[in-house]
Amino acid sequence: MTRLTLLALLGLLLHGGDASASLFCVLPATTDGFVALRAAPSVQGRLILRMKAGDEVQIIDGGRGGWSKVRHWPGDTRLAKGYDGFTEGHAARRFLKDCG
Repeated sequence: MTRLTLLALLGLLLHGGDASASLFCVLPATTDGFVALRAAPSVQGRLILRMKAGDEVQIIDGGRGGWSKVRHWPGDTRLAKGYDGFTEGHAARRFLKDCG
């Protein structure tokens, strides 16, 4: 297991969190070099930011149509600075297959 994965699991154990939310997971590398975080669950949704490999996400709603609502923390900032400071939006579910 990678260091980020171990830290994410430790963070989950230490934080009760929302019972309906999934585990935290680290985004994989993609051919584009990023995963889009969008304001709405479609490719037409406004681009909020480009999430990078190694960034951490938490699925907060499984959604439908191939999209999930997520919370995003760049890199390991959630573990370094706490649970505040996330950005919320929608991500294509195909990039979240390793999330809880």
